[in-house]
Amino acid sequence: MTLTAFFLILFSAGLHASWNMIAKKAHMNFAAYAVLVLVDVLLGSWIWFCLPLKLSQLPLGFYAVLAGTALSETLYCVGLVMAYRKMDMSAAYPMMRSLPLLFTALLTALFGWGEPLSLLAKIGMVTVFAGCLIMPLGKFADFKLANYLDKKILFVLLAATGTTLYTMCDSRAQEIMRTSVPKVSGTMISFTYYELRHLAVMVSIGILVLVLPSARAEAMAIRRNGLGVPMMLAGAFAGLTYLLVLLAMNEVSNVSYVQAFRQLGLVIGMLEGIFILKERCTLTRVVGIVLIVSGLVMSVLKIG
Repeated sequence: MTLTAFFLILFSAGLHASWNMIAKKAHMNFAAYAVLVLVDVLLGSWIWFCLPLKLSQLPLGFYAVLAGTALSETLYCVGLVMAYRKMDMSAAYPMMRSLPLLFTALLTALFGWGEPLSLLAKIGMVTVFAGCLIMPLGKFADFKLANYLDKKILFVLLAATGTTLYTMCDSRAQEIMRTSVPKVSGTMISFTYYELRHLAVMVSIGILVLVLPSARAEAMAIRRNGLGVPMMLAGAFAGLTYLLVLLAMNEVSNVSYVQAFRQLGLVIGMLEGIFILKERCTLTRVVGIVLIVSGLVMSVLKIG
């Protein structure tokens, strides 16, 4: 993993935590998420004026993976919106960001993608998972199976699953693009893919809004409820944060490392929840964050 990738992901992590804070504070809904994605599409629209490749050069397999990204982010959207309706950001955000680390590592190992993870990296990821288990608890005595079968935890898992799947799809889609158009730089491929993925996601989220009567009502109420400006700002942050992630994917040997470093935003997200949103600072959340950060350090030590 290069130093460039480290700084790209570090900046991305801070932006990601910030747009989640804005979304939580604004009581984001499905229609507002659609506004967020629309902003991302507009931010990337410049690529059409200097498109470095012909879309016909890309095989059908690329578009299948792109569709997988759109569906996966829709799952993430549903999980994110519902989790923030049920939970504090300082508890939900670290879980939604950390669980994909373990899920991605399991999938890359299962399919043999990328460089094998070291033993210490695997232990670090399990430590991160342990921190995730502790984060939502009010006190350690609440460590019971029944508390993890609650709907709010299921929404967190849905968001984490969506994140995992779209990360894997995005990594694979860029690999296909690099193979199909080898003369185009990795940076331009990332910019091009950024726009294509957000167009696909916009279609998928748009269908979700049209299908759900409550979401259609939310769309009509966005301006009345004052969600337009906050979500446009969140969209700008979200768009930039994921563009940085796509660029960083060109600099690593295993996409699991991208997921690992993105967790640097966990501490930022928790602090924003406590100090800006005025959420509780419990011992379980502090211990959970310590475990998560410790797991990250173990993962990083073996990254060459």
